[in-house]
Amino acid sequence: MDLTGFFQALTSFLPFLPKIYNPVVIDYTTLFSVLCWLLAASISLYFSLNNSRIWTSIGIGFFLLFWSQSFQLNPWHETFTIMIAIHFTIGTISILLVSHGIQEYYLFTRTLEITGSKKTIYLGTVLIILVSILAISLNPKPSLYVLRNFRLMNNIVWFYLCILNIYYIAKIYTEMKDSPIAKGIICLGMVFVFALIWKGSGMYLQMYQWDKAWLNIIEFDGISTDIDQHQGKVAFARALFKYMNVVTSVSVAGTFAYLFKLLR
Repeated sequence: MDLTGFFQALTSFLPFLPKIYNPVVIDYTTLFSVLCWLLAASISLYFSLNNSRIWTSIGIGFFLLFWSQSFQLNPWHETFTIMIAIHFTIGTISILLVSHGIQEYYLFTRTLEITGSKKTIYLGTVLIILVSILAISLNPKPSLYVLRNFRLMNNIVWFYLCILNIYYIAKIYTEMKDSPIAKGIICLGMVFVFALIWKGSGMYLQMYQWDKAWLNIIEFDGISTDIDQHQGKVAFARALFKYMNVVTSVSVAGTFAYLFKLLR
């Protein structure tokens, strides 16, 4: 879907917006994926606001994940590379928050104690984001190499914390298997299985330098690549990365809707 004309008309109508110089083409899968993340973010945030403090970190974390994914619809992200770095950093913060919440929930199932307040989580999250944005802004403008490192960092952190979260959710289920929300806990575990495949496939492409960002870099530098010898693996990993993004977003929305129903 070519939106170049729309955004060029928008910048003409609103002259304070930066001009659009690159084509703005968004495929329908990307659009659907971001809309799914918007739905998932809305449900998870609403869920965290209307339930006990123990769900706050998890709800905010998934809301931030939508924020990190929304850069795909930002027509200026190729012009202002700092925006991309910030989006990837926020995506990394999101899984740290979610993992913090999962571990808190595990401790709650063992001790039945909840510490802290929602306000502390909200303020702490805002502070971490602001400090991250400041750190990125004070450093040199991210190059293509640096942006690829930000994405790689995001995928690696997500991959290993998903494994940790699956482990803790299995522990939580063991403690709560007779609870009315036990099935909801299983659904939450499946979310991280899908996310593990999604982020793992992205990390796999980057580790072997078969990702689009690396191919864009070597196009200018003249570096050789062995991607032609592994077309089957590359196509399969790219399909996993693309479609498991959608599956993960749908599973997050469905899981929080289901949990909300169980906890009412």
